[in-house]
Order: sequence, then C-alpha cells, then structure tokens
Amino acid sequence: MRTTRGSLKAELRSAVKPTEEQLRRFEKFLADKYKRKIPLQWEEDPALKQGFRLQVGADMYDWTLQGRVRQFRDYVRGLESGSNDILPLMRQAVEDWTVAVAPEEIGEVTAVDGEIASVKGLDHAQYGEILLFSSGVKGMVQDLRRDGVSCILFGSGEEVSAGSMVRRTLKTAGMPVGEGFLGRVVNALGVPVDGKGKIIAEAYRPIETPAPGILDRQPVNTPMETGLLAIDSMFPIGRGQRELIIGDRQTG
Repeated sequence: MRTTRGSLKAELRSAVKPTEEQLRRFEKFLADKYKRKIPLQWEEDPALKQGFRLQVGADMYDWTLQGRVRQFRDYVRGLESGSNDILPLMRQAVEDWTVAVAPEEIGEVTAVDGEIASVKGLDHAQYGEILLFSSGVKGMVQDLRRDGVSCILFGSGEEVSAGSMVRRTLKTAGMPVGEGFLGRVVNALGVPVDGKGKIIAEAYRPIETPAPGILDRQPVNTPMETGLLAIDSMFPIGRGQRELIIGDRQTG
C-alpha cells in the first residue's frame, strides 16, 4: 500500500480469511521485521487460491502457491553446472530449497502503448534496471517519474496488460558472455535462437560500462591497408585503431 512518508500500513490478501492465530503471527512478524507496530488490514482476493500475499509499503511478501513456485524456479535457474545431467541439480534443489522471507518490490502495469509500458509502485527502481512481467516478458527502465516508471519491452506488447504484476530483478541491462557464444546466434538478451541448445555463460557484463583504459587494451602493432595509396601513405592505420578521415565534399 502506498502511504505517506514515515508511515506504513500492511495489507494482507487471501481467498480465505485468516484465523486469529494467523493474524497474531503476521502482526508479530511485522513488529520483528520493522521494529514497530504496523496496522494490519485483511482484504479478500478470490484470485489467490492458496496462501497469503502481504504488502507493506513498497515491500511485497508473496507466500501464495504461485509465489513459492516462482521462488523455486529462480533458485533452480541460479544453479550452475558444467555437465548436461541436471538430475543431481534437481535433487540438490529439492533438498536445500526453503521459502525465502525476503520482501520483493512489486509494481503494477498502468498502461501499455506499443512496446512501452508504464508501471507504478516501483519506488526504488533504477534507470536501466531489468523488470520481469508476470507473462515472462522482460523490460528495461527508461524513464523515472514521480508517479512511476516507463520501460521498453523486450517482447510483444500484446503479452503485457494493464493490472498485471511487475517484479524488480535488481540487475541492470547486460549480456551473458563466454567462449560458448562464439559462432552462435542469440537475441538481444543473449538467449540462443539457432536451435542448438542452451549456452553456459561464463560471466555477465552490463551493456553500459566504461571502455577499458589504454593500458588494459592490446597494443596496435599490425598494419591494415585500405588499398588506396593516398590514404595508406598519408594516414597509416593499424588493425584495431580508430581513425577519422575527413575530406572536402565531392572529393570521393
């Protein structure tokens, strides 16, 4: 729930009204988490088949069935392995995974215009951050406003509708990199589209990053000939070098 600065209210949503014991446990959780007493209000939400969804300011605690499944899916995706056998990873995930009690900042789509979506409720979203929509489409924050953010969609705008939920990923726009990407065809997010299977990334590099310093670059020591005697004699160019050649108009 959006509240005034310095005040917080908690809204608990579920399909079935919680018992008095459950309400006491939620109130204790809020007092321990935020170090003060926070008013708690219950709202009926028939769309939530199982579990509860608790919103405190911009913090969202999703203990619904869909939220637990999403957490487990994200946990499995975070596991890395150099082998093709995923059974040990799945066994490890089932044995080690527990439901996280960490808040998520979840927003709501207010409007979709072509490939641009307007979102409210993400008070701490940053410029260039990747957002994840409930349909699986990703987007990047392009405009920060007082009443919300605008983001460009990395997918079809028809898959995003007003009222759907949006999650922060806490990651800026970037690309997975590694030797496995050599010779492969990927889309703008680094996802392979050539039908040759998944690519195991070695690192993740942001798109907007400072260029390497002069000392970190490889030296320019191999000449590159353009085939034009006038240019090669007047402007020697090395492979990997950037050179700006300007001539008068209509000189070719």
